Amino acid sequence: MGRALISRAGFAFEIPMKVTWVSTVERGQKISEQIVIGTPGTVLDWCSKLKFIDPKKIKVFVLDEADVMIATQGHQDQSIRIQRMLPRNCQMLLFSATFEDSVWKFAQKVVPDPNVIKLKREEETLDTIKQYYVLCSSRDEKFQALCNLYGAITIAQAMIFCH
Repeated sequence: MGRALISRAGFAFEIPMKVTWVSTVERGQKISEQIVIGTPGTVLDWCSKLKFIDPKKIKVFVLDEADVMIATQGHQDQSIRIQRMLPRNCQMLLFSATFEDSVWKFAQKVVPDPNVIKLKREEETLDTIKQYYVLCSSRDEKFQALCNLYGAITIAQAMIFCH
């Protein structure tokens, strides 16, 4: 995910970003970037041990590849520990290509009362998933772009991210 986000960062000049495997932080320094990408272990260290991040200021927590996170020794516990440090109003996003029983159990611990978007097995191929990037220069343009998107799609479920 980090590499994909970095490759698209050229479209979002105004969003400062820190990637844990690329960036170093000096002791005593605070991270001021709006987006921080890292493994659960590194993010946990940056929040608790090194105090680079104040977890109470995190507004959105994204756990991508949740199936991989719970299969990897320690990542499940680290993710739960991070989640417990977050403010109650923090939005939690959990993504996984496969949602087996173990992922569902983990999700129930980490994301209370979730909104769920599931694909049928036959819809899980990349050729059935569409992705768009719309550059807007104002709130009015964003609203119009959303109206146009919703007017054009004929599917029951969609996920749209806006800044």
